[in-house]
Amino acid sequence: MTEGRLVIQFFPGGAVVPATKEFDAVDAGIVEMALTGYHYNIDKFSTGGMYNIIVAGPPPLEYASWYYYGGGEELLEEMCKDYNVTNPSMSSVTRAEMFGFSNKPLNTLDAFEGLKFRTAGDWGEILTDYFGASVIFTPGQEIYEAMQRGVIDAFEYGSPGLNWPMGFHEISKYGVFPGIHAPSVINFFLVNRDAWAGLPDDLKMIAKEAWMGEAFTLLLEETALDMAIIEKYKEYGLEFLYVPEEVQIEIEAAALDFYGKKAAEDAFFNKVWSSVRAWSLAYRETDRLQYPYYK
Repeated sequence: MTEGRLVIQFFPGGAVVPATKEFDAVDAGIVEMALTGYHYNIDKFSTGGMYNIIVAGPPPLEYASWYYYGGGEELLEEMCKDYNVTNPSMSSVTRAEMFGFSNKPLNTLDAFEGLKFRTAGDWGEILTDYFGASVIFTPGQEIYEAMQRGVIDAFEYGSPGLNWPMGFHEISKYGVFPGIHAPSVINFFLVNRDAWAGLPDDLKMIAKEAWMGEAFTLLLEETALDMAIIEKYKEYGLEFLYVPEEVQIEIEAAALDFYGKKAAEDAFFNKVWSSVRAWSLAYRETDRLQYPYYK
């Protein structure tokens, strides 16, 4: 699209800076661009989880529409205003994750008491504070070995299509659904503010439109992939568990309490939480009016 005028050189996670430290690298100019999750930067941003995964929060189109048309984009730039980092576009907005993988049933809240569970972000705090789990974080590439060695008892990572090539079904008895903890995951292209300012305006527009288009293409591809991988899991013999609705309702209640408490203590968090919550309620009311019961 740029006829060679804009070239992006790819480095895998951990190749330049430690995995999950990409924001710092962009801010410092060590790299000019990165794809990462803001929930890895809660040490800097109380609202980091809002810009990655909202527990019991919006599914993909609800999340993306809030970001582009509900004020989310402007609030993200406000969040990053003191850093040399800008966010020209989403990089992805995904389907719901799997609830996780485990060798013991995870269909009651009691099952989490003392459980060594790998996760990150707001869900990790909720599991710890509300359900008594022992939360452990490891980067994605270390999960398989950690589960094998018994460092963790269970874990979550991504959607079925993302999980399959990681081989998690080889070390787990149960694949647990649905992704109430992560109804969608949103990520961004983080770009060094000075580097972005140095691009001609036409390249900025091409990059923004191409990246946004690719994010939605990925969502469609992921839909087809998840459908295929669910069948692969069945053929492999992974046993599916579905978290009962009454447990999901308790998780939603815990999440609302968690976010409400944070909003009461943090003015900017309240600003973001109020924005996304108001958008979600209006979006769902519109959906109920427009779509038939089998949506």
